[in-house]
Amino acid sequence: MKRFFNFLWGRSSSQKSGEPPVSPHGSTHLAWIEAEQSPYPMRVLDCRSVCRSMVSTTKDQSVAMRFAELRQSTGERHRGKAPANVMVLECDLRYPHQGEARDGPLFVAEVMEDKWDIFLLDGHLYFARSWTGDLVFRAKVAFEGEEVVISRVEANSKTIAGDGALAVRQVDFLVKSHLFMREVPHPLPAGFPDNPEQIALYSFAQYGRWGSFATYEDTTLVGV
Repeated sequence: MKRFFNFLWGRSSSQKSGEPPVSPHGSTHLAWIEAEQSPYPMRVLDCRSVCRSMVSTTKDQSVAMRFAELRQSTGERHRGKAPANVMVLECDLRYPHQGEARDGPLFVAEVMEDKWDIFLLDGHLYFARSWTGDLVFRAKVAFEGEEVVISRVEANSKTIAGDGALAVRQVDFLVKSHLFMREVPHPLPAGFPDNPEQIALYSFAQYGRWGSFATYEDTTLVGV
C-alpha cells in the first residue's frame, strides 16, 4: 500500500468480540523508558518484544474467511456512514501533504497482525477493523496547500468507553503510523492499569505489529 501513501500523502522530510485471539511467539522484555531517555518527549513503555512477536490465530474458519474477504474491500461499504453509537469530536490535527488526493484504500491489512483498514472517501477518512470490517472512526479531512487537516472525528463511543481524547489520539496515531509509516507512540486509555503485561496485550489487540511504544501522555504532540 506504499503507492497509495506516496501518491495521496507524500513523505515528510523531517480482544474485541469476533477478532482472533493472540498467541505468544518468542521471549518478551517490557520496560518503561523515562522521558529523559525516551526517543519521544514523554515516558513510554517499549512493547516491541510483544507486538512484533505475537501471532494472531483463530480456530474459527468464518473469522479467517471474513478477514480474507475484506482484503478486497475498497471501502465503499462505509461511504457516507458514521460509526455506530457515534460520538462527535472537534479537533485540529495537521500533517504535511504533497501531491493529489484520490478516493480509495490508503492502508489495507496484509496479515492478521495488521488490525486496521483505512480508506479515503468524499473528504473523510474511514478507519475499520481488519478482521470484522467494523467501522470505528470517521474523520473529516481537508487538503489545504501543503497540509492535510483533520477537523472532526466521529467515533464509536462504545469502543473508546466514551473517552473523546482517546479517540482523537487513536486517529492521530493511525494516520502517523499507518499512512506516514512513522514509528510513534500510541495512546493508552485514561485509568488503564499500569501493568506492562496488560498494556502490551492491549497494544497488540488494538494495533498489532504497529504497537511499538505505549504512553499515557498526549501522543498528538509527537510530529511526523
